[in-house]
Amino acid sequence: MIQEQEHTVTLVINQSIEMGEFGIQEAIQLFELFGLSYQELFKQYFPIDQFPKKYQITSQTLPNYPFVDIQLKDLDLIPKVLSRSILIHDILYTMSRGNTLDELSNNVLPQAMQYIQNPNLSCKCDIITSYFKITQEKRVQLIEQVFGEKGFNCQNTINLTEPDILYYLIITKDQKYIAGCTLTKKKKRREKNFARNYELPNRIYLGPVSLAHDLAFLMANQAQVQENDLVFDPFAGTGSSLVACSHFGAICFGSEIDGYLMKGHCIGYLNKKSTYLKDPNYKQVKPYIHLNFHQYNLPTPNLIQADVHLPNFNPRIESFFDAIICDPPYGIRASIQQDGNEQDLQANRTAIYKRMFEVARKVLRRGGRLVYLYPLFKGMEKKVDKEEGFELIDFREQKMVDKRSRLLVTMEKL
Repeated sequence: MIQEQEHTVTLVINQSIEMGEFGIQEAIQLFELFGLSYQELFKQYFPIDQFPKKYQITSQTLPNYPFVDIQLKDLDLIPKVLSRSILIHDILYTMSRGNTLDELSNNVLPQAMQYIQNPNLSCKCDIITSYFKITQEKRVQLIEQVFGEKGFNCQNTINLTEPDILYYLIITKDQKYIAGCTLTKKKKRREKNFARNYELPNRIYLGPVSLAHDLAFLMANQAQVQENDLVFDPFAGTGSSLVACSHFGAICFGSEIDGYLMKGHCIGYLNKKSTYLKDPNYKQVKPYIHLNFHQYNLPTPNLIQADVHLPNFNPRIESFFDAIICDPPYGIRASIQQDGNEQDLQANRTAIYKRMFEVARKVLRRGGRLVYLYPLFKGMEKKVDKEEGFELIDFREQKMVDKRSRLLVTMEKL
């Protein structure tokens, strides 16, 4: 039996103080979505009999983070993952590695020569570093040293605008070197930045606590939302989470206690800086939540005004939804704006999250995912309690202001 060849590739994960280690979390879920388990993804880092839980895989357990080497048999996974990812900057085909630049030049993989020595390909070279910066002069010097005649002796023609291939020199935090390339054309790379089209500063309808666009897409990826999935947000607000899920083809449902917010009264408002106001398809109507879906040509969600944490909220459906994604009230931003002592706020939060799980137990199908944000305050332990009927898949911390933070939690219904 012929064994399928494995290729070494390097994940380049965006380092973001705001997003913490959400990049690791996202990589795990996206590769799993496309058929590669996290045990297979990180098999070179951990003994099979001592494999950690997903949430135990961190920047401290992955050498050279934010550059993470993995083995892939199917390179077609790369464009699939990049097409959805928010925090994976790129996935590079690894051509060489070394402790010094001389070692790097001497360790070029034979498979890489088909790109390096092809004069019919155009290329662009760049450098990626972590934890330190280099001057432009040093950058040019290193590129010449690695990819020039004394290094790889690259035969491609230079094209800085539409190259066929992008070469990268990676310098790790311990000053080791990795050379990699991506065959993704610039047009495809622009498509990878799809989330920028959804940035809140350009969104037509906003509220006081609209969920950030990148966080909404990260949550959709945690839920592994796919086309025709049924997704429910019980705290829909201005629809940020549902916009993200709708982009991936989900059929969206939502409820919101604040009818004024849904219909554009009081706290909901038109964003006068949005370019959509100049769009010929824009119709001047009273602001309301559906405008955010019209702006992106997305199907409008099915919405009801309801208070899900009251006992009389009793949906007549069971095991219906594939995913529930939400940012419950009395979170970080809402509690800052509220009067009252911390003890009362914590009691309110506890009641709301308890009710959230009661609803999820009923309406979420087996194997469906519940993805939510949970606030942490000074002195609170960074942990997630066990919930009957659910398995904890992952959780990561997002640092906020004034020593506050919140957890992005993923549960799966058993």
